[in-house]
Amino acid sequence: MALSTLRLACIGLIGASLAACSTLGQNPSTEVDCKSIQSSCHYGRFGLIWKVEQADGKIEADSISGTYEWRSGRTGPSQAPEIAYLEVSSTLGPSLGSAKRLGNFYEVRAADGRVYLAKDWQSLFDLMFPVELPAEALVQWMENPNPNELPTLPTNWAWENQNGRYRVVFIENNTSGRIDLIPQGTLGK
Repeated sequence: MALSTLRLACIGLIGASLAACSTLGQNPSTEVDCKSIQSSCHYGRFGLIWKVEQADGKIEADSISGTYEWRSGRTGPSQAPEIAYLEVSSTLGPSLGSAKRLGNFYEVRAADGRVYLAKDWQSLFDLMFPVELPAEALVQWMENPNPNELPTLPTNWAWENQNGRYRVVFIENNTSGRIDLIPQGTLGK
């Protein structure tokens, strides 16, 4: 797949990109209470850079940057379904897309109207991206962006953390890339 697919997919990621989206609507039963101690609500900046060296020596590269907003938690008692929203916007402000989870329902809605549905975060990311991103680790980080408890990454991926700026680096054969995550504040607390 072309790296421009990565740009379109990132619209729904981080990518990867969260606030409320269409299918579930916005009503109190599907909204995260960011004041709850069990919630994780924060915003920040992100960047994604990807480079692939083709067999003929040509290099294909792509990048995207912008802002993200993450909200996750439950709407009620501990038996209530988990909810997570990720809204991703370009550096200039327009929404690139959003991803959400309500219990076992996962959806990404891209700015161009495309919708991706899946059974879990990894399946959703696999539908969107030309390479396998560490979806579970990225979502775990979003739920708990703690520099002392960074989620385990798969082979060929590594965390870097410098002064509250997180970087997830990937290098394998002819492909390299990175995801930069810079939290800037919390929502509703």
